[in-house]
Amino acid sequence: MSDLRTPPAEALAEPAPAGPPVRRARRRAGRLVCWAAPAWLVYLAVEWCVDGRYWIGELAGAVPPFLFVVLPLLFAALIPLARGAGRWRTAAAAAVALVLGAGQSGINFGALWSSDHTAGSDSVRVIAWNTNSWNQLLGTQDHFYAFLKSKKADVYLLHEYQHVTPDRKGRLPIDDLARLRAEFPGYEVTVQGELVTVSRFPVVATPAVGPARDVAADADWNTRYRQAKVLRTDLLIRGRTVSFYNLHMPVWNSMTDGPLSGAFYTHMRDSFGPRAAQYAGLQDDVDHNPNPVVVAGDFNTTAAMSELDGIRSRLTDAVGASDDLYPTSWEEGGWKPFWRTDWAFTGHGVRADEYRFDSPEKLSDHAVQDLWVTVPPASRPKDDSRPENESRPRNER
Repeated sequence: MSDLRTPPAEALAEPAPAGPPVRRARRRAGRLVCWAAPAWLVYLAVEWCVDGRYWIGELAGAVPPFLFVVLPLLFAALIPLARGAGRWRTAAAAAVALVLGAGQSGINFGALWSSDHTAGSDSVRVIAWNTNSWNQLLGTQDHFYAFLKSKKADVYLLHEYQHVTPDRKGRLPIDDLARLRAEFPGYEVTVQGELVTVSRFPVVATPAVGPARDVAADADWNTRYRQAKVLRTDLLIRGRTVSFYNLHMPVWNSMTDGPLSGAFYTHMRDSFGPRAAQYAGLQDDVDHNPNPVVVAGDFNTTAAMSELDGIRSRLTDAVGASDDLYPTSWEEGGWKPFWRTDWAFTGHGVRADEYRFDSPEKLSDHAVQDLWVTVPPASRPKDDSRPENESRPRNER
C-alpha cells in the first residue's frame, strides 16, 4: 500500500542555499572586481602620466575609447559581488575612473539631448577622406571618381595621394592631376606631397605649416611626403578669406608589424618626435592665423590620446553637430570600427552645422567625413547696396 502521509514541512521549504562551489565562485568574482576596479584606475593614472610625454604612452591610449566609460559602469554594476570594505573600494575606484575617463571615451554625449542637425542653405560642404593610396588597393578608378563627385562638395580635403610598394612599407608618387581636373571642372586643385585640396572657391594663398616651412622648393617627393603633413589653403568664400587645413598626421604604430615584433616599438619610438612636431606646427599656425578656420583630416589619433588636447583647446570639435552617439571612422571593412581617428574642427567664427561619417563604399578603410559649415560673413562697406539675404545656392557650380 502506498505511503499517503503528508510530506514533512521541510520538504515544502525553499531550496537550500547554494552549495560551497557556488559560494566559492562568488567570492572569487567579488575579489576579482575588488582588484580590477582599482587596477583600471591605476591604468588611467599611468596613461595620464605617460601619454604625450613618452613614446610608449601612445600604446596606453590605443585601447577602444568606449572602455573608459563602459568598464567603470561594469565595475559599478558588479559591486554587489564584493564583500565588506571591498564594496566601498570598488565603488570609489569606479566613480573616480568614470570621471577621469569620460572625456577620453569618444562618446558624443550631446547626441543624447540634441539631434536632427541640418545644414543651412548657405552652408559650405566639406569632404575630408583618407583615400587609401588613391584607390590603388580597392575598387576601380571609375568608381572612385564617381564616388567623389557624388558628394557634390564645395571643398575636398583628400589624403594619401600616393601609391604603395608591394610590401606596403614604401610610398610612391603618382600623377593623376589631369583626370582629377577633368572630373572637377571649375575647381582649383592644390597638391603638397600626399595631400590634395580641391576647391570650387578661389585659392588666394597656400602658406606652409610647421615642418613644411623647411622644405626647399626643389625638394623631392619623399621629403615633401615626410615633412608636409598639413596643407593649408586660404579660400575666398563670399568675400571672406577662410583657411582650410587638410592633414594626415604620421601614424604612431607600424601597420605591417604586430605588437609582438620589435619593429613595432621601433616605429613607435621613431614616429613620436615627427608627430609632436606636426601637431606643434599646426597649433602654432592656428594661433597666428586671424582667418576663420576649418581643420579636418586623418589625425591617426584616438579620443584617448593627448595629442588632440592642444587643438581641442583652440578649436571646436565638429562632433557637436553630429547625431551619432559614438562616432567611429576606422577600420571600415576590417576590424569592427571602434576608433575615431579622423577629426574635424572649426574656429575663429566658423560654425559646424551638420557632421557625419559616411560609408566609403569599400574604397577605403576610413569612413568619409561629411561636414557642413557656416562661414562668418565678410564686413561690407557702407555703400554696398546688395540685399542682406543674397547668397550663392549650396553646391552651385
